[in-house]
Amino acid sequence: MNIFKFKFSLVLILILAGYPLAGEYSINQRFISRVAELPPFSNPTSYTPDAAFADFLFEQELFDEAAIEYQRTAHIMPMENSYDYSVFQQAKCYIKLGEYDLATGILDKLGYKALDRAVSYRARLLRAIVETAQGKPRTGEFLLSDLVRDFPDYATEIYFWRGWQRLIQYEIESAKEDFDYVCSESIRNPYYFSRAYGVKRWLDINGDKIPQRSPYFARWLSGLLPGTGQIYSGKSAQGINSFTINGVFGFLTIGEILATNYLQAGVVFIAAWNRYYFGGMINSTAMAKNYNQSRWDEAIATLIETYIGDNTNNESLCLAKKYERAPHYLNGMAICADWTLLLYQYFITTQDAQECQFNPGCSDYSRLAFQNRNPLSALLMTSDRLQRCNPFAQKYYPVDSIGHLEDPLEE
Repeated sequence: MNIFKFKFSLVLILILAGYPLAGEYSINQRFISRVAELPPFSNPTSYTPDAAFADFLFEQELFDEAAIEYQRTAHIMPMENSYDYSVFQQAKCYIKLGEYDLATGILDKLGYKALDRAVSYRARLLRAIVETAQGKPRTGEFLLSDLVRDFPDYATEIYFWRGWQRLIQYEIESAKEDFDYVCSESIRNPYYFSRAYGVKRWLDINGDKIPQRSPYFARWLSGLLPGTGQIYSGKSAQGINSFTINGVFGFLTIGEILATNYLQAGVVFIAAWNRYYFGGMINSTAMAKNYNQSRWDEAIATLIETYIGDNTNNESLCLAKKYERAPHYLNGMAICADWTLLLYQYFITTQDAQECQFNPGCSDYSRLAFQNRNPLSALLMTSDRLQRCNPFAQKYYPVDSIGHLEDPLEE
C-alpha cells in the first residue's frame, strides 16, 4: 500500500495541465520597427506651423503627449492641410507606442476622408503595413491588393510591400512573384528595384539551403520512441524530458500490470501515460513546424536588416513595451513563484498537448502577476484566472488573430 501511495503521489506531481508561453517580440514587430522609419512612410503633407508644439513633443519622443496635441490641432483645423498632417502624425505616434488598434482606426478614416489623394494613398498603405505588426499579415496582403486596384499608378511600390507581407507568411513563391513584378517594370523605380532584385536573388540562391524538419517524420519518431521527435526538431532537452516522463509512466503502468493491479494500471495509463505519450507526438509535430519557421525567421530578419534599411533610431521605438514588462517585485516569494512556474512551463507543458485558450496563457499570466504585483494580489489574480479558464469563457472575451481569448494583465 505504501508503494502504491508513493506511485500515486508521483503521478499527481507529474499530471499537471499545460499552458504555453505567449507574447514574444516576433518578426512582425521587427518588420514594422524598420518600415515605420522609412522615407516612403513619412508624412506626405507639407509642414504646418499649427502643429509646431506637437512636432516638438514628437521629436522629444513624448509620443503620448504628442498624440494629444496632434488630435487638438486636427480638431481646430478641419478641412485644411493641417488636419491631414496632424492626423497622420497622430497615427505615427500610436505606432511608436505599439497602440496599433488606435493607429489603424485613425488611418482608416484618413484613408477615405483625406483632402489630398497622396495622403489617402499613404494612409491606406501604412494601414496595411500595420496589420503585420498586429500579427495579421494576411489582412495586410488583402488591403494591399485592394490598393493596387484603386491606385494602379503606385503598383510598383504596392507589389514590393505585398511581397514582404507574403514573405513573412512564408509564402516564398508568391513573394518572389511580387518582387519579380517590381524588377520587370519597364520604368524602374530606383528605390524599390534594387531592393526587390536583392531579395529575389537571395531567395533564389539560398531558399533551398535553409534547414527544415519534417513534422510528419517528427510525429512518428516520437510515436516509436518518446523524445526522439523533439530531439530531431532541435529540442534535445525537451526530448530527454519527454523520454523521462514517458519512461516513468510506462514503468508505473507496466509495474502495476505485472503486480495484477489492473485498476491502478488503468488509472495511470488513462490519466497520465496516454496523455503524455500522444501529447509528445503532437508537440514534436509543432516543434518541427516551429523549427522551420524559426529558420525562416532568421533568414527574413537578415533580409529586413539588409534591404529595408538600417533603423538607427531603434531605441526610440516602443513597439515591444507591452511584451517587455520590467519586474517591480523581487521579493523571495515572487522569485520562488516565478522560478516554479518557469520550470513548470519548460519541463511539464512542453510534453502535454493541452493548450490554454487564453493569451497570455494562465501560467504566463501568473508569472506576470508575481512580477508586477505584491504576492497576495498575484495569488488572488492567479486564482481568479484559473477559475475563468473554463469552456464557458469563449463568449465573454475577444478573440485574437490565432484564435486565443485576449485577457492581458491589467496595467
